[in-house]
Amino acid sequence: MKLEFISKVVFGDGVDNFEKCFPVIKNLTSTLYSDEENDFEVLLHLEILALVGSGSRRRESTQPKFVRESNLGKKLIRFPAALKQLSISGCRLPWSDMTIIQSLPNLEGLILINNGFEGTLWETGEKKFQQLKFLGLYDLNIKQWKASSHNFPCLEQLEVVKCVDLEEIPLELGDFSTLECIRVWACDVSLRISLLKIRQQQDVVGNCELKIIVDGEEMSSFVPNHDD
Repeated sequence: MKLEFISKVVFGDGVDNFEKCFPVIKNLTSTLYSDEENDFEVLLHLEILALVGSGSRRRESTQPKFVRESNLGKKLIRFPAALKQLSISGCRLPWSDMTIIQSLPNLEGLILINNGFEGTLWETGEKKFQQLKFLGLYDLNIKQWKASSHNFPCLEQLEVVKCVDLEEIPLELGDFSTLECIRVWACDVSLRISLLKIRQQQDVVGNCELKIIVDGEEMSSFVPNHDD
């Protein structure tokens, strides 16, 4: 009843039953199946959650094929308000589900790994990530990322690794006064060009504190060094 951390969980009887057995759980790693609803909202003390996609359905449906297909993409996931860190790997969620995560009031870290979200376009829309400080994008098939200047009011660190199809980092990200560092590894040349634009843009407005690191090397500022 006092257990706070558990991993490799498969909810055979649903999250509700799990909540009765582990009422104060704070750190959880769970397998996500494509044919199940997942209401983690009942885990009121949960602060750290890692979801790992199974790559399959839990059980074969007896419904006709056309009915099963009509339900794809309608998976419902709810998260508790206390959640601070969320990692999603291999779940292949649609980017439209990101609005659920954007509404979390205390989320500080978000990591998307190995097609955690699937689709070539991510539009962050009008909602804010209210407390998000770290965003990590790893091995996603995303090509375009559209964000506005108010989507990430608290973002401090952005890390992009092996997103080989991503064409650019939104220029608006450089305008966030809280942003301290952008790190990029193993990405396309066009994305690096967009980082060069961000570097130039921020140098013009006097923001030389922003660090941009590409494959381990920091991108130099365009502002001349006047030190003696």
